[in-house]
Amino acid sequence: MKTVWLEDMSYPEIAEAMKNGADTVLICAASNEQHGPHLSENTDYEIGRAAYQAAAEKLGNTLIAPIIRPGLSAHHMCFPGSLTLRPEVFRGLVEDYVSCYVNHGFKKIVLASSHGGNFAEIEKLSRELDDKYPDVKVVNALALDAFLEVFTETERLFSLPEGTCGGHACCLETAVMLYIRPDCVRMDRARTGCMGAGSQQEQAKKLFEHGMKGISEIGVMGDPLPATAEMGRTCLNLLAEKICASIRAALGK
Repeated sequence: MKTVWLEDMSYPEIAEAMKNGADTVLICAASNEQHGPHLSENTDYEIGRAAYQAAAEKLGNTLIAPIIRPGLSAHHMCFPGSLTLRPEVFRGLVEDYVSCYVNHGFKKIVLASSHGGNFAEIEKLSRELDDKYPDVKVVNALALDAFLEVFTETERLFSLPEGTCGGHACCLETAVMLYIRPDCVRMDRARTGCMGAGSQQEQAKKLFEHGMKGISEIGVMGDPLPATAEMGRTCLNLLAEKICASIRAALGK
């Protein structure tokens, strides 16, 4: 296949791909929200697009749906420009995507997220929709804890202080954006944000409970200053490998 993106294919090309074994469609939900003073609001979209494309290419026989955005970002709405969906609207979008691809004959549907606020709902929907469509396998691509492990692994790999990859507009996200979309990064505006003690999981829990400004006035969890494009390439590969391993396990491959 020349592309894994359904939106870039004509319907005969999609039919031909399915005939040749492409029985899996991946649906990623991203966001449009603030990412500190130095990253553009499309950060989760761009990182999701790059990571899940790499994963789909590694998996084989996998096509990717148009990325869903905005997502569930109520915790960022105190910053100008951020968008959020009502939970029922978000659920409806995902349910309708799945219904369409079931109708078209895909046998495996992978629900995914590139934004922390979507993970819980995506995991819940994957279980509900798997029950709803007994002839189709609907799975969750990656749990939030597994996603956050990549942030911890990046700190270990590059000997960064704890909290540098805090999970939002941090060193990891900045590095990946420097690698894939340097035009969307303003390193001259980058500033260190919340370097709170505790795990990424604990910080994420505080974020969802108190909103971003309850943690960081500038909308940054971590320190973007050490980020480099070369680091970003490594981080993107780590994330793609983590996604692949999780999907293979969920699908029994």
